Amino acid sequence: MPRFESDSIGQRELPDDALFGVNTLRGVENFDISSLKIGREPAFVRALAHIKMAAAKANKEIGAINEAQSNAIILACNEIILGRHHDQFVVDLLEGSGGTSINMNANEVIANRALQLMGHQAGDYQHLNPNDHVNNGQSTNDVVPSAVKLAVLEKSAALIEALGLLADSLKVKSDQLADVLKIGRTCMQAAQPMTLGQEFGGYAAAMSRARIKSQAVVEDLRTLPLGGTAIGTGLGAKPGYREAVYRHLSADIGLKFTSSQNMFDGMQNSDTFARVSSEFRIAAEVIGKISLDLIILSSGSKSGIGEIRLPAVQPGSSIMPGKVNPVLPMMMQQVAYAVVGNDAAVSLASLGGQLEINHFEPVIASRMFDTMDLLTRGSRIFAQKCISGIEANEGQALENLLGSSALATIFVPTLGYSKVSKIVKESEAKGQLFVDTIVELGLMTREDIIHALKVATEP
Repeated sequence: MPRFESDSIGQRELPDDALFGVNTLRGVENFDISSLKIGREPAFVRALAHIKMAAAKANKEIGAINEAQSNAIILACNEIILGRHHDQFVVDLLEGSGGTSINMNANEVIANRALQLMGHQAGDYQHLNPNDHVNNGQSTNDVVPSAVKLAVLEKSAALIEALGLLADSLKVKSDQLADVLKIGRTCMQAAQPMTLGQEFGGYAAAMSRARIKSQAVVEDLRTLPLGGTAIGTGLGAKPGYREAVYRHLSADIGLKFTSSQNMFDGMQNSDTFARVSSEFRIAAEVIGKISLDLIILSSGSKSGIGEIRLPAVQPGSSIMPGKVNPVLPMMMQQVAYAVVGNDAAVSLASLGGQLEINHFEPVIASRMFDTMDLLTRGSRIFAQKCISGIEANEGQALENLLGSSALATIFVPTLGYSKVSKIVKESEAKGQLFVDTIVELGLMTREDIIHALKVATEP
């Protein structure tokens, strides 16, 4: 049979198998705006459960709730942390109540499951109440931003691993291509000789730096506003709660968490999210730039540069037979565009906070979770399906190099500036390659020229 619950607005009917309550139901009805419900973000659900569990332990310790209530809440939270009941977290992540519906969804699911574990019916709140017991010493305003930080911190492990995988694959490719001569380009014009290994070494170094910077910045997420309750005063939490909740949260997760030095700052400002998001955006921009370079370098050898071959993972056209497109670098460019947009949303939401709190952690969470998922999956696919399979077109790379008049500078120390200038003019007059003119004049053999080029590429 259905059950009925009342709030300050009125009474509502709930499915008999629902662990959520009337506050959650109103949130579902009011904010059905996207397909992204909080139950689809397991790290976020686990974060909420960890906070509620630490709060229950702290509140028992200071006498704010009794032992039976605390134990039941802890058991319910453990079930959620282990992956159960996530289907009961049904509020849209982009809900418009500044996180209240998210927090109440967690409070109600935990309270009703705890009631069942105590031998009572869901909704029998006289024994254990979502607000009075599960939410004791807390507010939406300190719980939700803290939970977002915990979730981003958890998800960052996979992202940083994926960025490292991509950096390592680029380094391996750099070593494989160390001896492949090519022309370096600036402003899309021939510049100086280099090797493909050096080019990919630059990519590997940039990705390694992006990984290191991302890993460093997420450490800031260990500073939480938890314990500030509504605006930073801690009003509603009993003495001893704040110290106890951080001690239990740190012990449960296995990481050291601390409160903001100034709790009003911790409640008012979301700059930590903006800073973390910006590092993720920079990592995406690095990948996007590398992707664009690979598209250019692999452009058809007869109609483009053609110095590398990308893995042919699928046909490139429904009408042009044999065409193979650089689909994986193009995918990563789109990932980069999406991440840049996500970061812009995080930035706008961070500056949009009003007075004592920021009401926009839901959209910050939504965009940061999306960024991390895109970069994590994209980096792995890019490393495994594209970078690892890249091959050099050595003949084309050498032909492009030898066909460039930019090589003239290399031979000045050997032949002298005046003589090289005359050779450049003579080759242009004859309509032949600069190096062919050198060989024709008997000044150097082709082997001498290639040796000189190799020497010129040495750091």
